[in-house]
Amino acid sequence: MNALGIIFSDMQDWNMTELASHRSVAAIPFGGRYRLVDFTLSNMVNSGIDKMCIITKSNYRSLMEHVGSGKDWDLSRKKGGILIFPPYALGENHGLFQGRLDALKRVLDYISSSKEKYVIMSDCDMLYNINYKDVIRYHEEKNSDITAVYTTANLNRSNSIHKILYEFDSSKRADDILVYPITSGVHNVGLNTWVMNKDFLESIIYDAIARNYKDFSIDVLAKKVHSLRIYGYEYTGYFAHIDSLQSYYDNSLGLLNMENQQRLFYSQTGPIYTKTKDSAPTKYCRDANVKNSLLASGCIIEGAVENSIIFRGVTIGKNAVVKNSIIMQHGVIEEGARLDSIITDTYARVTRDRVLLGYSNCPFFIKKYSVI
Repeated sequence: MNALGIIFSDMQDWNMTELASHRSVAAIPFGGRYRLVDFTLSNMVNSGIDKMCIITKSNYRSLMEHVGSGKDWDLSRKKGGILIFPPYALGENHGLFQGRLDALKRVLDYISSSKEKYVIMSDCDMLYNINYKDVIRYHEEKNSDITAVYTTANLNRSNSIHKILYEFDSSKRADDILVYPITSGVHNVGLNTWVMNKDFLESIIYDAIARNYKDFSIDVLAKKVHSLRIYGYEYTGYFAHIDSLQSYYDNSLGLLNMENQQRLFYSQTGPIYTKTKDSAPTKYCRDANVKNSLLASGCIIEGAVENSIIFRGVTIGKNAVVKNSIIMQHGVIEEGARLDSIITDTYARVTRDRVLLGYSNCPFFIKKYSVI
C-alpha cells in the first residue's frame, strides 16, 4: 500500500509509571506473549504497509530488542522495512521532544524523503485490529485533510481524561474536538490514529516549526477543527486503551473472555504477530490445576492457576495458588505461595508460603527483579 507508517512509542508514558518505569509503553508485555507494539505493527503489515518507523522517547532498549530487524513482521527488507528512531536533537530542538509535533519535527527529513502518498500515524496504547486500506479509501472519498479513526464508547470521569473525543456533523466532519476532557457518557473516542496525505503532513510540520507548536492534538486538531477538513472513520470492532495500571489489569484479564480473544486476535483483518521464541511447551505436573487462564510456552506449573495470565517461562511451585493475577515472563511463584489480584513484572520472585492479596479495583504491582 502506498502509505508510510509512523508509530509513537511513548506518547502517554506519564500515565503508566509502574509498567513503563524501565521500558517504553510500546514494549509493555500483554496477553501472555505479546508487546503493545505488536498490535500496531501487525495492523500496518496486514494492511500492506511495508515501510514504517517507530519514534522512541526513553527506555527503548527492550523495544529495540523485541522489534530487531522486523523479520517477525516480514519487515526485514532491502527496500522499505522498519526504522527505530532513538530521541535526538536537531537544530534548535534540544532534549526530549515535548509532543507529537515536536517529535515529527525531528524526523522531517525522513518523511520528506519518503515516496509514499499517505501517512498513517498511530500510538501503541490502543489495541484493536483494523484494515487501514478501508481507512485510506474513506480518506480519499471524503477528500479529507485528516481522517481520525474513532470508536463509540461509554466513558466515566476517571478514564476520559486520557482520551481525545470527537463530535461530528451528519457527514462525519468534525465540528468539535475535546482533548483530555473530564466527562462521562457515550462519546466518539479517538483511537490515536490519523491518516493524511504526506504533503499535508509536511505543511503541518513546517507550520509548527514557524509557530513553535508542539502538540498535534491541541495545536492542530482542536485549534483548527473548523478550518481543516477533519473526518472520522468509525471502527466497530474490539478495542482496549491501556492508559493506567488498572486498565492494563482489566483489559488483560478481559482476554479470558473468548469473544474478546476472537475479536482481537482472529479478526478477518489478519493475525497479530510477535517475536518468535523457540521454547518448550508448558509442563503441567501431576498436581497442577488450571482454570480459565492463558498460559504461554516454557512454563512449569505444579500448583493452581485460576483466572490469570501467565507469560513465558514462569514457574508456579507445588501447592502455590495464583488467582486473578498477571505473572510476567520468567516469574517464579514458590511452593505454598498465594496470590490474588497481583501483577508481577518480569523476573519477579514470590518466596515460599508468602500471601499477597490485592483487589480487583486496585491490583498490587511487584517490580522487575523484586524478591518478595
